[in-house]
Amino acid sequence: MYITGRGHSGSTLLALLISGHSQVISAGEVKMLNNPDPRHRLCSCHRLAPEQCPFWSQVEEQVQAQLGLPLRGLALMDQGDLATFARHNSVLFAAIAAVSGCAVIVDSSKSLPRLSRLLAAVDAEAISAVQVWPIHLHRGPLGLMNSVRKLGYSLRDSSDNYGRLFFRTRDCLASVPSLEVLYERLARHPRREVVRVMAWLGLPFEQQQLRWRLGVRRDVHGNAMRFGGSERIEPDDSWRWQLTLAQQCAVAVWTLPVRLRSPCLFRWMRWLMKPSGFAKASRTSDNLVP
Repeated sequence: MYITGRGHSGSTLLALLISGHSQVISAGEVKMLNNPDPRHRLCSCHRLAPEQCPFWSQVEEQVQAQLGLPLRGLALMDQGDLATFARHNSVLFAAIAAVSGCAVIVDSSKSLPRLSRLLAAVDAEAISAVQVWPIHLHRGPLGLMNSVRKLGYSLRDSSDNYGRLFFRTRDCLASVPSLEVLYERLARHPRREVVRVMAWLGLPFEQQQLRWRLGVRRDVHGNAMRFGGSERIEPDDSWRWQLTLAQQCAVAVWTLPVRLRSPCLFRWMRWLMKPSGFAKASRTSDNLVP
């Protein structure tokens, strides 16, 4: 199961809730396994880099036996051709399944290019014994824009990036069975949303999934909330007092095409409100999407 969407949309929480099921394991952001900085590869079970973690080191041993490569040497994004990408990911998923004993793996990498390549590999029958079930996790614009504003990004560029990624994701998933999950609904009604996700996966809901702090989680990277202690789930509505009324109105206007699900309106509004130099700025805002 692949979670795609913007950063700061609740992917870590969704992965933890789903992986509380007895037949599911969340690997976290799989794309980070080959990140050179160990701080970006820490596991949730021991807060160690994968090669030092008892679980992930076993996965690495199996991968090395098959490919002769450590986890850090795998093609997980755009490295190598499609056949290499397919081979590396197939072996990785098989190793995670073998060590965990779970046939359902959650990959919360969020990256749309990675998802597109996984789907292309499945479509070309280049990746064996793997089915990809995409979940489009979507968060409302005000909460998300407030989160990225705290990181120093402009609301206008972030709103543009928000729309572009939303419609690109819809295009990518247009011919693929997928499920949309809204962050706000997940945070307000976690049981109802998790039941819906599990039904889509064809698995029964287990009550223990809501006790998402219990049990061992193997996620690599992700939101720091995975290391907290509280099981309380509630939406982040801090935008209500942290964004000024003018900022809220601006974001509401700039993201109107997303709320109306209108790509035509998005293209028209981009052209209408694009000042000199905005095109270049919006291209660099792709960095907002990890």
